[in-house]
Amino acid sequence: MEHRHAIRRNKEGLWEVYDIDDDRVVFAEGVALTDLLDEEALDALELLKGGFLVPSSAPKAS
Repeated sequence: MEHRHAIRRNKEGLWEVYDIDDDRVVFAEGVALTDLLDEEALDALELLKGGFLVPSSAPKAS
């Protein structure tokens, strides 16, 4: 199944990348793509679409 991603503002007024299908914030290499500046969120979205950034299913274990 192909994941579709988009960006949205969060409660703090910053941006996050989320999966359109399940409405969850996307993780990449175990890091949540949230609390981003607008340019960071757009860059992350483009990297996901281009396959240069791969979503992961869970945060990194500490």
